[in-house]
Formats: sequence, C-alpha cells, structure tokens
Amino acid sequence: MIESRAQEARYLVIGGQRVRVVTNEDRGLPRKLDELLRQMSSFGFSFKADVQLAGTRAACDAAREHRFTRFREGRWWNPRPFVVRTEYEHGSRTVAPGLLQLALEMCRDCGAVSVRDVSLEAWAGGRPARLVNLQTGVERIAPALAQRNILLGWYSGMRRAGREYK
Repeated sequence: MIESRAQEARYLVIGGQRVRVVTNEDRGLPRKLDELLRQMSSFGFSFKADVQLAGTRAACDAAREHRFTRFREGRWWNPRPFVVRTEYEHGSRTVAPGLLQLALEMCRDCGAVSVRDVSLEAWAGGRPARLVNLQTGVERIAPALAQRNILLGWYSGMRRAGREYK
C-alpha cells in the first residue's frame, strides 16, 4: 500500500520549493475560498491586497510552477484538529483547534491560492529572552517564540469551480 502511494506522488514547485501534491482530504479548511475569506473577515485582516490575474492556468500547468504573491493575512478559528503532511516522505503534523494566523498567497497567473499557518508557537530548544528597560531597570522574561510556516492546503485556480479546496 505504501509503495503504490509513493508511485502516485506528484510534485510541483511552489515558491521555489519542491512540494508533494496530496489528493483531496478533509483537513478542516472550508471547501470554498469565499467561505474561508468570510470566516476570516469576522476577525479582520492584518494584510489585504487584491491581485490582478495576468496569465492563464495553462501557463502554470506548462511550467509546473506558480508565481505566488501574498494577498490576505488574518486570523481564522479552526473548529477541530486536523492532520497535514510535511515535506518528509511519511511525516505529518496535527494542527490543534483554536485561533490560527493564516497567510494566503494567490498565483498571479491562474488564481490558485495557497494557505499557510504562520501562527506563533513555543520554539523547541529556544531560550527565553531577558528584557531590561534601561530607564526603569524593570526586567522581564519573554518566552522563546517562532513563527510556523505550515502549508495547510490550497484552492485550485479553476474559476468555474469557485476555487475549490484541494
């Protein structure tokens, strides 16, 4: 079973990195991009810029590469835990339920959208920072935090389908 799955694996280049394409699995993201944007809008967007599409889906299919640019960033409430696969052959990571900071990037050619979790999390092995206010002498300890960069999924650039989650 594992061997047949490895033979089916398809890879693309996204943002200069080789990524494995995984078939549609329910990972917790809404089925349509419009629904995800609607849910995110209730929290407000920290970054919002519209993208003018300058190419076609055929250009991306031929080059097997997308030219992504950031177009939305904001918070989204994840109602339940879900598993995402990592770049390692059999690696996976569970995304816990709760408030996530998402960065959405849209392809300038076909309109495909990648969804990344960029929430802050405790940095394993990181040392807390000692902060001292030089004027007052007050000292405090700040936890070691790092920003995640987990590709949760993407919406296709097929406009007739309404950018469905893949």
